[in-house]
Amino acid sequence: MEKIHEIWENFQLNEEEGEAIDIEWEGILEVLHKGDRSLISKILSDRQIGKNIVESTMAKVWRLSKPATFAEMGRNIFVITFANHADKNRVESGRPWFFYGHMFVMKAFDGYTPLNKMSFDVATLWVQFHNLSLIGTSLECGEKMGRSLGVVEEVEVDGDDVGWGMFLRVKVLLDLKKPLARGRTITLQGVKTWIPIKYEKLLCFSMQCGRIIQEEEGCPVSVSMESSSRQFGSWLRADSGGRRSRVSSQTWNSSEARRSPTGKGKAMAAEGGAKTAINVMQ
Repeated sequence: MEKIHEIWENFQLNEEEGEAIDIEWEGILEVLHKGDRSLISKILSDRQIGKNIVESTMAKVWRLSKPATFAEMGRNIFVITFANHADKNRVESGRPWFFYGHMFVMKAFDGYTPLNKMSFDVATLWVQFHNLSLIGTSLECGEKMGRSLGVVEEVEVDGDDVGWGMFLRVKVLLDLKKPLARGRTITLQGVKTWIPIKYEKLLCFSMQCGRIIQEEEGCPVSVSMESSSRQFGSWLRADSGGRRSRVSSQTWNSSEARRSPTGKGKAMAAEGGAKTAINVMQ
């Protein structure tokens, strides 16, 4: 059966239907002003979830200064409007969020793209690069490795652009339809090294194909595959959902953070709310 938008594309419009209606700029400003305090979101679940349940549950998780309002725009799609920018920034920086184990994808407000053409196939995740030599824990190294996965939003390093610790944390915008990267091979002074990757707050993904979002035809890898032959597993989940463990006893201070050349800075995201979300939603 044809999808409804494919039927619309084949319409032969009459004169009244084909005459364009000009929308004045003044009528758009109010929408954009409200959109500045809003995020567009989708819960990645096959089961339809009601707005009231989502709104009341997330209010307990986020504990905002004032309640946020949810507008239901489609199946599990919501526009969330916050009372102020501080609340919005707190939720945005605390990503990823989950609703009872299902990823709650959030993206910046877009008032120009029709909802049926919006993509919710990308999400921000904290990625940990393990087994790095100390010389490979710089801001530049983090950005280079992160770009091999997706769009780098943050690299957790200190004010001197060095991130010594048990692993290097990079916040990356990932394509959820691609198999999760299990690691990266890097070359340092001519020596190739395998760098394992772990993902923080990684609740749901296919251990057959490594994808968070499946294609319409389903997982391309046979479910009957022997566990010893599987290419993905729970070892992709990071043990810690917080900032990296320190080699030194230095205490991290937000005043030490400097802006990153990638545009969003290196300061830590607000972790407390995100941890609460996982505890409540599991």
